[in-house]
Amino acid sequence: MTKKHTSLTIDNEILEALKERGVNMSELAENAFRKALKRENVEIDLTDGEKCFKCGREQRKATADDMNGLTWLYPDEIWICNSCLTKYSSSGIAQ
Repeated sequence: MTKKHTSLTIDNEILEALKERGVNMSELAENAFRKALKRENVEIDLTDGEKCFKCGREQRKATADDMNGLTWLYPDEIWICNSCLTKYSSSGIAQ
């Protein structure tokens, strides 16, 4: 992803406090913008061997190349099998 320089207007006291603490202001601002746009970064554990959050069935995890297996749900951040996904999709997964 290409990054671009921009400028922000920040209260001087806040700016100095951020510098003193060694805060990466670019990273902080980018994360805030992602959150505002509902485009947060998500890390998905793709290691083999997982259980369905609802029923505990062991299956491998689905991938972009092979959709058979457990499905990753965001923002719940859970792995769920297709049976439970179908069964609970109308009533809410995390209940």
